[in-house]
Amino acid sequence: MKLLLCAVGVFLLALSAASANQQTDNPDACRFKILGPSDSTTKVAVTGPEDIVAMTHVVEQPDSPVEILAIDFKDSFISVVNEHFTHQLNCTAKIYNRSDQPIRGVGITLLVGTETGGPSGAGMMSPVQGPSLAPGHQLEISACGGNGAGGAPNNHVRVLVFVNNVATNDCSYYPSQRYPRPFGGS
Repeated sequence: MKLLLCAVGVFLLALSAASANQQTDNPDACRFKILGPSDSTTKVAVTGPEDIVAMTHVVEQPDSPVEILAIDFKDSFISVVNEHFTHQLNCTAKIYNRSDQPIRGVGITLLVGTETGGPSGAGMMSPVQGPSLAPGHQLEISACGGNGAGGAPNNHVRVLVFVNNVATNDCSYYPSQRYPRPFGGS
């Protein structure tokens, strides 16, 4: 009986400590309005080596508070030989805050891969310079830097670019990500 009372006491103590340390979530923290796309009605401008430009697809994310306007793969390469690939990606991205809230951080992800070889990722959370990226403003950020390798059946490789997450003052938001083939989407 003493063992049972001791176990219940420890459980209640742990439960009260966990409750005391919980932060109250702001239910309005991730409630932002998408004000609309940038003034540019053209596709995302992808620049850099022609072979990388040809295999790059920027994922459409209508629910994302951040829109990718351009991505530049200057000083990058992807080599595909004997059904294997290697890559070194260095890129910058021009982004646009199309929400009604200031943005303090943006995660841009790049996936390089094939249907059967699996993706190799490169990307980083890019803190916004200054206090935040105001609604309706643009900013150029360092969007990737990394290398990787993988299998490339039939020597076929694609590059996907998307907004992985967005940080406001009170929220981390993960926009929808619909991957076209070869990465398992439809």
